[in-house]
Amino acid sequence: MSEYNLEDCFICYLDVLGVKNLLKEIENGENKKLLEDIIKVIKINSKITKSTSKETSKDGNLDIRSFYFSDSFAFIMKKEPRNLPHLFLIVRYLQDRFWEKGFCFRGAITVGKMYFPKKEENVLIGPGLVEAYKLESEIAIYPRIVVDEKLVEYIKNKNIKGSPFLEKQNDGFLINGIKKDKDGIYFLDLLNRKVLRKIGENIINENKRFSIVWNRESKSNYERIIGEVEEIVEKNINSTDEKVKQKYEWLKSYVEEIKSGAENG
Repeated sequence: MSEYNLEDCFICYLDVLGVKNLLKEIENGENKKLLEDIIKVIKINSKITKSTSKETSKDGNLDIRSFYFSDSFAFIMKKEPRNLPHLFLIVRYLQDRFWEKGFCFRGAITVGKMYFPKKEENVLIGPGLVEAYKLESEIAIYPRIVVDEKLVEYIKNKNIKGSPFLEKQNDGFLINGIKKDKDGIYFLDLLNRKVLRKIGENIINENKRFSIVWNRESKSNYERIIGEVEEIVEKNINSTDEKVKQKYEWLKSYVEEIKSGAENG
């Protein structure tokens, strides 16, 4: 039997919006501070890229493969229910750090066949990646991370717990961290107040393993993050580029809906 086989995996593909245009400005000698900001947030992901597993207190070490190229990220984990909340946590952590620097993700998470590379093997291939890329580039449209409908059904059927993506005390299921948009598309509800995010959280890397750590007694970082997102909206919503404007009008609507729900709830 060949050692090279396709396996069922969870695949996440993320694109950092606006980087291509910013790099043109930097090349022309403008916005040099932005280059520093871009490199700093990319270095955060390198702590994951250099690792082959995520260390957890409850589920042990979880195998993950991470790739970065140009302005895009890809993550692969084997199709095991316990892996999904951790994959969602990784995405949330990275998006928070990018929001803090003024950047938004557009992306997709799906389930499909992939070659799961061995440790130190820099190979990214499989129909699951093609599907994730297609969802990101053709369906996501806005600064949101689409969750494939077949993955939504998998999450429902498996009754997957939300922790550590969602706060433990809510005793919720992972499906509660996914939202159905007005156009019928499911996406990761990253600004949901039930999403776990702590002030002072950090990512550490040691012995080819990484972990996202925080003090349990720390307060939620929700207010700061939603404030960062509102600043991003204010900065970009009046763009003369209609496509760019459309993206941030969607983000403004999402923020307003979240805040309205909090006030009424």
